[in-house]
This record gives sequence, C-alpha cells and structure tokens, in this order.
Amino acid sequence: MDVQLLKEHILENNQIPIILEKLGCGYIKHKNEYYSASNPDGDNPSAIIVYENDNLTTIDYTRDITQGKNYGTDLFSLVEFFNKCNFFEAIKIVCDWVELDYYTNFEADIPESLKITKIIIEMQGSDIDQKEDSPLKPISEKILTYYKPYANKMFFKDGIDYETQQLFEIGYDEQTNRITIPIRDEIGNLVGVKGRLFENYIDVNENKYIYLEPTCRSKILYGINYTLPFIKQNKLCLIAESEKAVQQLWSMGYYNSCATGGKKVSSQQIDKLTRLCVDLMFIFDKDVSKQELEELADRFIDEVNIYTVIDSNNILLEKESPTDNPHKFKELVKNNIIKIK
Repeated sequence: MDVQLLKEHILENNQIPIILEKLGCGYIKHKNEYYSASNPDGDNPSAIIVYENDNLTTIDYTRDITQGKNYGTDLFSLVEFFNKCNFFEAIKIVCDWVELDYYTNFEADIPESLKITKIIIEMQGSDIDQKEDSPLKPISEKILTYYKPYANKMFFKDGIDYETQQLFEIGYDEQTNRITIPIRDEIGNLVGVKGRLFENYIDVNENKYIYLEPTCRSKILYGINYTLPFIKQNKLCLIAESEKAVQQLWSMGYYNSCATGGKKVSSQQIDKLTRLCVDLMFIFDKDVSKQELEELADRFIDEVNIYTVIDSNNILLEKESPTDNPHKFKELVKNNIIKIK
C-alpha cells in the first residue's frame, strides 16, 4: 500500500470523520481546513486536531501519540496509539474502516497511452526487477505446497542454520532445481517466491536468482513480519540488500533486520523505514560505495539517524557480503560503524 496515495484517497473521499468515528472519537466537527474530536477515552471536544493537508497532520493535545517519533505525527499515528498496534497494522485497519483493499492499486486507471509505454519498457528489460512497477498483491498459500519443505546444506554452509531455514519457510522446487524463498509482506501475507539455483557454480548464461512467483520487491521490507518486535526492542534496524542476509543475521542472533531486495531503495521503502521510528544501519555489500550510501541517506528526513558499516580495513573479500561470515560481521560492527546522517 502506497501510504501517500492512501492519504490522498482519504482526503478526496472525505473519510477523516469516518476514521475518527471508527476509532471511537466523539464530538467530531469540521472546521476551517481541519477536524476536531475528543479522544476515544476522553471528553475534551478539541483534544484531537486532524488537518486536511497532504500529510493528514494530527495533533493530540492530551495524549503523547508520538510513540518515540521525533518528527510530525499523522492520522495513522493516532490509530497506532489507540489501537496499540504497529504502523503496518494501522494501515490495514484504516483500509478496512474505509472499505478499501489493503492491496489496492491506486495507479490502475492510468491512461492507455502510458500503459502501452510501460509494456514497451517491460519488453525491453529482462532482469529480476522487471516487476518493479507492478501492484503488490497477495498470492495463494497453496503455492508453497508445490515445493518440498526441505532445508538445505548449501544455506547451512552459508551461515543459515536449519531452524532459521524452517522459520523462513525455505524449500526446494524440483522443476527448476531451485531453493525457494517465500516473500511475505509486512503483515505476513505471501506475495512472491524467489528461487536460488541449487548449484555451487553458476554458468554465465544462468541466473542465480529468479522469481518463481513474481512480486514487486520495491514495495516491501523483507523479514519485517518476523523482525519488527526486535527492531522496536533494540531501537535499531539493520538493513541488508538480500533476503538471505536477514536469515544469516537471524542465525547469528541479530533478530532486528530487514532487506530491501537489492541496492536500489524505493521511496516506499524509505517511508516504511522512517516509520519504524528507530535508528537505521545499512549493511550493504562491499561494492556499494560510501558516496552512494550518503546519497541514499540524504533521501531520508533529517530527524532519522542513519549509520552504515564501511569495510575500511578490507576485512571482506571482493564479492563477500558483510553477513556471509559471522566472525567478520562481528568485527565490522565492532570497529567499522560510521554515522552518515
């Protein structure tokens, strides 16, 4: 769900009062460019103010709805506070209240001319990210029954223990000879399946990774459905490129991570990372330069603290991920963390 487009939908359809009513607020009144209301558990008729702006900026004068946020709050912050839930759950709740599918594609009604242009672009590209602009939607859980629920020694040798493989539902596809990695979104729904070729040596004409069930990786943070409680507890999120890195970190005892699915980080992923309201630490592969990471950090609001691990001592091999070797990773996070924002 694109949060900004959801906010636009709420504004255009005058759904602020519906949300306040569903939340249990009283004395709901429309004033000049804002709504006022009482708290669900209070009787002050002007305790809550929700502005009719692009951000749906919300202030509660008698409750601290910031929940650790050091930047402005919005209508979803109010829902988080009173429903005692996380941001992703709050989005789902609001969608239900306004009778909107959580996976609604707000861009479905684009002009036919643009649709044709998008088709041409997709035909020209054949890499793993060709579904970047596709809508995110859940797929049937039955799909996982097509694969063998087998853990594997290849991942075990790469630092992912069998218990972790079972937790993240690692399997095997006999038809393609690929290790299967189910992709779930932040609320736990299955949205895709990634396959890793079950070979130690990959021919130049073969793809190591493909999507057996395509998904739009740029719209999710992999692993959050498992790791969010630990991210909140540690007040820190470790951000890796690959799904495999999240599993490696989990095996090491670092449960507070997620993955972007690649070095490209989308605006939706930045918004979701910001909404975690914790410090962020990028642990991208060695081929991502400090300058690239600084440019990425500049895309976040100033109030977010951003760190990264820089292999200034050349601990890693040329194509080695920071999470491939537990001993090297612990040395990196001990001596090579820098603040970039």
